[in-house]
Amino acid sequence: MTFLVVLFWAAVGLTAYTIFGYPLLLLLLWQLKRPRRQAETVLPKQVDFLIPAHNEAAHIAGKIANTLGQANPHGHQIRVIVVSDGSTDETVAIARGTGDARVTVIETPGRAGKLGALNLGLGHCTGDVIVFSDANGLLSENALSALMRPFEDPQIGGVCGKIEVARTGGIARADGLFWRYDQAMKRAESDLGGVVSAQGSLYAIRRSLTSALLPGFADDFLMSTRVVEQGYRLAFAPEAIAVEEVTEHAGNEMDRRVRSTVMGWAGLMKMRHLMNPFRTGAYGWQLFSHKFLRRLVPVLLLIAFATNLLLIGASPFWTVLGLAQTLVYALAIAAWVRPELRRVPIVTPLLFFMMSNFAMLLGLWRYYRGERVSVWTPVRDAAADSTRDSPREAER
Repeated sequence: MTFLVVLFWAAVGLTAYTIFGYPLLLLLLWQLKRPRRQAETVLPKQVDFLIPAHNEAAHIAGKIANTLGQANPHGHQIRVIVVSDGSTDETVAIARGTGDARVTVIETPGRAGKLGALNLGLGHCTGDVIVFSDANGLLSENALSALMRPFEDPQIGGVCGKIEVARTGGIARADGLFWRYDQAMKRAESDLGGVVSAQGSLYAIRRSLTSALLPGFADDFLMSTRVVEQGYRLAFAPEAIAVEEVTEHAGNEMDRRVRSTVMGWAGLMKMRHLMNPFRTGAYGWQLFSHKFLRRLVPVLLLIAFATNLLLIGASPFWTVLGLAQTLVYALAIAAWVRPELRRVPIVTPLLFFMMSNFAMLLGLWRYYRGERVSVWTPVRDAAADSTRDSPREAER
């Protein structure tokens, strides 16, 4: 019994550190450290916006207009490179129909996947900085300026933007809450060891630090951590905002998170040497806590639940706690099956937390079974996009 008790509290302790302890310690260290100063003078740069797109006819015209319409007080030279990844709709025709010489449209030979599209696009980039941005994410007016300012520091190799969720459904609100939590950590990390990694909706990297992506890895994680591997830092630009829509279909969101975990864990394992603080300093601690332990939380929760069930009957404490855990999980399952339960304020965040962790657990399981992801089809809600793609989000 002693072993089960120790195992339970170890799992609970690591979970509490990952979700609450690390962010609080990070924010405390941030408060004790003076924020890094931003450059007052920004030199003009050549900037390539690289936008992979598969069947994005509903979004591509707005995306191009939004990109070319960025506020540009520092005179950056902008070029937009749209890479159509085997689109079967009007994506290519609409993109070419803009008639703007700053827009280049490339087509992959067949379906290459996002990684293949990005690799093809990288070969056409000639700017000082490459901005990676999703086709369905609209940028704040000052996103370009905010992304370019940190590059005046020669030690900054990449800059991460901020994600905001556009829709107001239950899952979108919960997802938005997660991003606010995540980006509060990014702000602190940026001034300490540097941001851990970028998020694919919006990030920028010096072209000299980019290289071809490998299949089966998360492009944003691999591309941004390579910057750290080369001795540079990643900064966070909270004023550079990308607004994206989130599906309200729990199954689609679940599938997306499973795929993300498979690719993200593959990238983390490839770059695991960066978790060594003797090599990367504070960044190593941040990467270990923010990415490695965070993805192990579902395993820790499973251990805590299983050991608690085995301890039921040992004392009233373990019995009550075991029943409470069972009730919480049962409520999350009920909310999955009966969407009307999500109207209760606490239920949707609970469902989102459980769904996210279950998806990570499945992702880890599939990774260690040898599954890899290379090509997938984005899913859009019908309400947000009249050209809804196949409900099968990922092709493995």
